[in-house]
Amino acid sequence: MLSAYFDPSESDEVKAGLLAWFCDELQDWKHEQVVWGLREWNRDNPRRRPTPGDIVAILKRARGEKYAKQVAATKVADPAPVITEEARARNAARVAELFPSIIKSMPKVQE
Repeated sequence: MLSAYFDPSESDEVKAGLLAWFCDELQDWKHEQVVWGLREWNRDNPRRRPTPGDIVAILKRARGEKYAKQVAATKVADPAPVITEEARARNAARVAELFPSIIKSMPKVQE
């Protein structure tokens, strides 16, 4: 796949060195991922030779975008807080203490 980037005047030793460099830098990625990254590079930069760092940057960006989509898909809204009857009674008593005129004017709630 990288042969398209080699200058025909480069020696076999230089080509072998470049291939070894790519292999060392990209060894942690699956073959399919590297091929995808190279194709992505070719679409965006058809006349420039990539470095392994260029390919790794593409792969990391894609991995981050995939992770962000997964997080967004699994994120659910926070459920409404549950108020216990004890807390409700305590809150009502505090409101009655602070605002007695409001409590007197409120209609009685049927339970």
